[in-house]
Amino acid sequence: MRNQNIAARVLNQPLLLEPGYARVFLGALAPRLGVASLQDEFGLIESQEKLRMRADSFGSDRPRNRPYEVLNGIALIPVAGTLVHKFGHLQPYSGMTGYDGIIARVEEALADPTVNGILLDMDTPGGEVAGCFDTARRLNELRGQKPIASISYDMACSAGMALHSATDYRYTTTSARTGSVGVVMMHASFEEQLKANGIDVTLIHSGAFKVDGNPYENLPEQVLARFQAESDRLRNEFADMVATHIGLSASDVLATEAAIYTGQDAIEAGFADELINGHDMLAAFSDYIQTTTTIGVSTMTVESKTKPAATAPASAPEASTEQPDTVDTTKLAADAAATEQARIAGILQCDEAEGRTKLAQHLAFKTTMSVEDAKEMLAAADKHVTVAAGPQGLLDAAMGNTKQPEIAADAAAGEEGGELKGGAKLAAAHAKATGCSKKVH
Repeated sequence: MRNQNIAARVLNQPLLLEPGYARVFLGALAPRLGVASLQDEFGLIESQEKLRMRADSFGSDRPRNRPYEVLNGIALIPVAGTLVHKFGHLQPYSGMTGYDGIIARVEEALADPTVNGILLDMDTPGGEVAGCFDTARRLNELRGQKPIASISYDMACSAGMALHSATDYRYTTTSARTGSVGVVMMHASFEEQLKANGIDVTLIHSGAFKVDGNPYENLPEQVLARFQAESDRLRNEFADMVATHIGLSASDVLATEAAIYTGQDAIEAGFADELINGHDMLAAFSDYIQTTTTIGVSTMTVESKTKPAATAPASAPEASTEQPDTVDTTKLAADAAATEQARIAGILQCDEAEGRTKLAQHLAFKTTMSVEDAKEMLAAADKHVTVAAGPQGLLDAAMGNTKQPEIAADAAAGEEGGELKGGAKLAAAHAKATGCSKKVH
């Protein structure tokens, strides 16, 4: 890519980049763009050699340029490096992933009959605004055909967070970094360097805003204010989209102030649904696929059983030339998946779930309980209740918050003075209610 093209895509353009990576990325480009010094709100950025050393920290032992794979019916799609618009490559290449390549691979996996679900393996600090929001919204539109999940294995920040939010379910690891819902811009000025070299640049233009942000002069206050307003507008749009996809309020997303969350903190912020070991991601997603698929099939089975049987006519009619109605199974599956997503969201986002996250997640993903029934159980449970694995954990959670019969120490006593006491009295009441005539001892 030629230097002028790089400059056009980086300078005076809003970027969705994690702050630390932005310093490395922009600092490494500075020599190619003829920028003598580079500074941000934290001060002067280090030399290129030191930047190269820091850039190494963004590496990963996992191969970034791995091909598209299908493992146990799951299409594993890597989203690695800087995200760029109209990249022209199907897979991550040279430290970048194209938005166009992501959508192309997802759509291909959706059409592949051997694929049961799609998992985006996120390892990206973000990238260009151009193409980002359209890609995130397109991913969100594709939900329902097959389960689509994403895992912040290493990093899902800024533009990566936009894509992360658009999936059905979001995993994170204990060390992964997630969030950074914000916007960054950079302007390079050569005014002082030109003066030192005795070079005067005259810009001849028509239109008051035509040369805003040009590199030959320091950024005027009014231009800076206009750039800031555009940055704020994009941030609000970003927050609205993430909030809509996840089920949060836009004010809650804006309140994060583009913060980055690690591990469990990302779940508390609402940016992830489950904390897992990265090595277990395929098994965890397989369980999720099985749960959602089973629920979808069960829903369609119940609907077919409740459909009234056709009544045979009194006399056989003439042969009809009309074709029987066809059943759109794809639409049925999509509707069932949407219904299940609404049920899960209703449980996880209800007021009763506050402080009862573990129990709410268990009811949402491990049972078929309705939203109303789940609300009643959550309301009856103590906050911060821990749910054990398996069906018994749910029973324990419910029993632990249910008042048990108080039986006195004389529970084994029989008649005393002609009156039944303790357990004998309780057993007699049970016998009377059930019709059991066995003698109470």
